[in-house]
Amino acid sequence: MRFVLFIAVLVGLTGCDDGKVADASMWQICDTYADICESTHSGALCSIPRSDVIRDLARQREQLSSIHTYKALKSLDKYKGCLEDAHISEAVRNKDDKQSQITTIRKIPEIQKALISSTQRMIRPEVNLWLWTYSQNQDYWESMVNGFESADEVHVDVYVALMTQTAKRDMPKALEYARLALQKAKVIADIQPTVYEFYVGYYLDKNELEKAAIWQGLYSALDSEKAKVNEAYFRLFEKMNSSQIRAAQEKVDELLFDAKWLNKDMGAFPRQLI
Repeated sequence: MRFVLFIAVLVGLTGCDDGKVADASMWQICDTYADICESTHSGALCSIPRSDVIRDLARQREQLSSIHTYKALKSLDKYKGCLEDAHISEAVRNKDDKQSQITTIRKIPEIQKALISSTQRMIRPEVNLWLWTYSQNQDYWESMVNGFESADEVHVDVYVALMTQTAKRDMPKALEYARLALQKAKVIADIQPTVYEFYVGYYLDKNELEKAAIWQGLYSALDSEKAKVNEAYFRLFEKMNSSQIRAAQEKVDELLFDAKWLNKDMGAFPRQLI
């Protein structure tokens, strides 16, 4: 019995040898990729964003891809923002702590530059999206557009960006991207807020007010504050009479009756709304 237990513990400790260190515990990741952990600030503040950065950088190191690089770039953005906020906060008074924060903040652009360089020889729609977002350089946008169809896998953010930009001139094409974005969602909670907003506007333009109102109602269930300030929300209810609003609300209530709505598989989402 003790021998079996020993083997089980040994397997647990060496499980990261299968090339998936990034899925292991934080101390195992830092043991394998000491340079990644040493390049980040070890203070108490921003510990969650730091853990995300370490894990995403380890995953990118293990399996180089545009998607893994993009996730690491985004995690570093979030981490840098947290460190900058913490640095000016009175909660951090230790001089060494503040110096460590400054050092890490300065290192992050260098880390991101190295990540981007590592993807230069591959199709990288996600990395080009990140570069375009920060520079608005049209060359990066064109590279993303030209490359995403050739990629084996595409991050949902690419489809959302294409949807948002294309909607300004070609709504049917934007709808195709919206549907691709929905296909990336495993459960209803994975649907991005921008997709809700797109469908509200799409059905408003088509004058299919009930569908627009249902999307708006479901968006409110996801994030009531964002949904309330959505410009389309006001356009929508200016156009609808009380009976139309009531019919849409009844449909929304019917869908949301199950408290597990957001955790349901996408197969539960009404196909007629897509």
